[in-house]
Amino acid sequence: MIRVLVVDDHEVVRLGLAHLLGTAPDLVCVGTAADGAAAVEQVDRLDPDVVLMDLSMPGTDGVSALRTLRRTGRDVPVLVLSSFSDTDLVLEAVRAGANGYLVKDTPGEDILGAVRAVVAGGAPLDPTAARSLLTGMRGHPAADTLTDREREVLELVRQGHPNKSIARRLRISERTVKAHVTHVFQRIGVSDRTQAALWAERHLHPGSLPGR
Repeated sequence: MIRVLVVDDHEVVRLGLAHLLGTAPDLVCVGTAADGAAAVEQVDRLDPDVVLMDLSMPGTDGVSALRTLRRTGRDVPVLVLSSFSDTDLVLEAVRAGANGYLVKDTPGEDILGAVRAVVAGGAPLDPTAARSLLTGMRGHPAADTLTDREREVLELVRQGHPNKSIARRLRISERTVKAHVTHVFQRIGVSDRTQAALWAERHLHPGSLPGR
């Protein structure tokens, strides 16, 4: 069972999302919070598998909460569910440590699928948010700075595979995958899998991958 913490300043949204999660046999809402500060406290108290978080909230907003979580070493996946998809906000959220970004008019089944995806190591992104993020990520090093193996690893990261799955597919150790991922992040100038996936969407294409 995937345990979800719902964070939004509007009670009707919190209740609606809790109900939506309750319709899925593998998901459960273990708690809610009305602002970022409460979200951080609830993460410590409830130990959820994923946080479904709004960004625009009074007091401590979602981006500030994300920064606090990451700065203090809490690595719980955070899926942003926001009313906004402008470039600056999407970039700010991803750079703060968001694992995925959806807008609030996303269909319910897609929200449930995205929750499952971030827990599995994926980086679900609303198409509008993805375009905003790509616009803001111009200027990174070219794909030809990567080795063939690094491109293979990055492509699998883009597809949402966690390190264990990548290791199995490439028949290398999980430790080696972790080293490749670290090198890739350094080479392309990103700090997490979500940013790497978006970089790959922009800079990798079938002709750039080994054996294609």
